[in-house]
Formats: sequence, C-alpha cells, structure tokens
Amino acid sequence: MKITIVGPYPPPYGGISVHIKRMKLFLEKHGVNVIIYNESNSDIVCEKNVRGMKYRYFLLKVPFLKTDIIHFHSINKNVRMLLGFYKIFRKKIILTIHGDSLINQIKSSNIVERTILLKSLKKIDGIVCVNPLTKKQLIGYGMPEKKLHVIPAHINPIERLGDSEAIPKNVWEFINKNKSNFLISANGWIRRYNNEDLYGLDMIVELVKKLNERNIKVFVIFALLGKEQQSKEEREYYEKLKQDINKYQLQDQIYIHEATCTEFYPILKESHLFVRPTNTDGFGVSIAEALYFNIPAIASDVCKRPDGTILFKNRDNEDFFNKVVYVINNYQEVKKAVSNIQKVDNANNLFDLYSNLISYS
Repeated sequence: MKITIVGPYPPPYGGISVHIKRMKLFLEKHGVNVIIYNESNSDIVCEKNVRGMKYRYFLLKVPFLKTDIIHFHSINKNVRMLLGFYKIFRKKIILTIHGDSLINQIKSSNIVERTILLKSLKKIDGIVCVNPLTKKQLIGYGMPEKKLHVIPAHINPIERLGDSEAIPKNVWEFINKNKSNFLISANGWIRRYNNEDLYGLDMIVELVKKLNERNIKVFVIFALLGKEQQSKEEREYYEKLKQDINKYQLQDQIYIHEATCTEFYPILKESHLFVRPTNTDGFGVSIAEALYFNIPAIASDVCKRPDGTILFKNRDNEDFFNKVVYVINNYQEVKKAVSNIQKVDNANNLFDLYSNLISYS
C-alpha cells in the first residue's frame, strides 16, 4: 500500500499538521509507504518522505503520481474545486474537512463556483468529516452519504523523550513551580473570527482575573502557535492581550509559550485541566488529546466535542467561569469520570478506510 498525503506538516505544530505527522508514523509502523507533500513549508524538506511543494506546480504532478490513494487536507477552495478532475486519471482521492471551511466556502461562493465545487467533491472517492454536523450539512447539499465518513482528527501520540526536551527550559520552570497548585493548559493562535477572539485567550485572561477576585488561584500555560505569521492587526491585538495581563497583575499566573517546533502533549500531561474557548471549531483535537491522557477538558459548545468534554455556552464568560469552578471543586470526581471514558483509536479507522478504498476497484 502506498499513500500520498497532502497538507501542512510540522513545523509549525497545529491541529492538522500534528494529525498528518502522527498518521504518517502510524502508517509507517504498519508497513505502509507514505509520502507527505508539505503545503506549509514549500522550501523545507523536514525529514524522510516529506517533500516541500507549491500548489501551482504540484497540481500538475497529481496525474502522474504512482500511489494508491491521494489524501488531501487542504482548506484552499480552488484546490477543492479541482479534485474531481483527477478522477479522469483514475486516481483515488480523499479529502478531510477539519473545520467549517468547506461549509463556509459553499455558502459564500457564487452559483458558478458553488456548482463546480459540489460537482468536484461528488466525484472523489471519500470525504472525511471530523464531526457529524459537517456530514449532515454535506448530505443537505446533495453529497452521497456513502462517500461521507465521520472520523475525528485526533491520532494518539507516540510519546518520545525528545518531545519534552524540545520545550524551552523556562516553560518547564513555570510548570514545575506551579503544578502543585491548579494548572490550566490551553493552546491556539491569535485569530479573529466574527470580530471576536477565535481561540478565546481574552476569555482565559478574564477567567483568571475573576477567579482571583473569588480567592481562587490558578495558573495558566497557553501554547501560542504561529506568532511569526501574525498579521499587523493580530500583532496589535496580541499586544493588547499582554497589556491586559499586566494591567490585571496576572503576569505571574499566565504564561504564554510562543511555540515553534514543539509538541503540546508534554505540557498537557502536566496540567490539571485543559480549556478550549473557541468561537468556531471543527472538533478540537487537543480536547481529545487531553481526554486521552485523562485530563479533564472544558470547551465551548460550538460543535460536536469528544465524549466526556464539559461544555459551556459559546463566548459566555459566566458559564465558562462556573464550569471551571465546578471542576476545581469536584476535581477527583471529574478526573475519575474522564478516566472511565472509552478511548477510540482514529488512526485505525482511517487505515481501514484506505484499505477498503484500495480493495474496492
């Protein structure tokens, strides 16, 4: 079996790039020949069987790739509009939808673009949706249900000592100093969506401030992704958040780790609670990661979340605060409930999908 995967590959470490890296390791462990075409670092070859690429050249190569399956993770609308074309060359094509991007593209496209996009996707062999809502929406747009597969994006990590050692010393100093107290972890980018903080770092700042007012002291480690890729507006917003942290005198309680080439799971394992106050999402891979390590997780109710997630109303600071206080006050009970959750290995489900598509010719 030979699988070609197209999408972002670390660095930077984000939800999709980590998913692809772990799936590569899983497939190689099972004797599969895997080639990654890395869309995020077009001039960097990171490791064996990872190739840099630029779409305008790569798309011309697709008809000539000798592979059993080409699995795209691209969020680019133009790329998605082309995928059906490759069926002329008898290529087996899969697309994974990691968030709301496809539904938003369908809704915002003009009638010509929408028609081309939907016709293209109906021709490919499979679409992997990371949550059931996306599948339901695509059925509503006429996508054949038999081609839609709900497989969450979380792939269990293969733990390596080097992943912990790669995290800067000052991050570990903050964690080791404060993990005997109540340590909350979170991660994300500086992004705006609907004129709000997409990853909810502003809500985390407000949460710590409010907890202090109630004499409940917590510490937060926030792994910030993509600092070097921030736009001018995002940099200005990031500076405002840091000013707020100083204004409320929270600089000893909130540590922003500007992550570059490091995994998140070593930090996650050391925390008492993981929070994900996003105002839009596809699933939340880091939530599944937290639950995998038996760490309680609180997240916004913007989409289907992994079983065992404690939900709060989107952008509702009061509900967010109440759920965090509940976990703190009932920690052992919540921790026990999380440890009893059945963990699903999504890598096996993807592997089965590949096998079925190859055997069905």
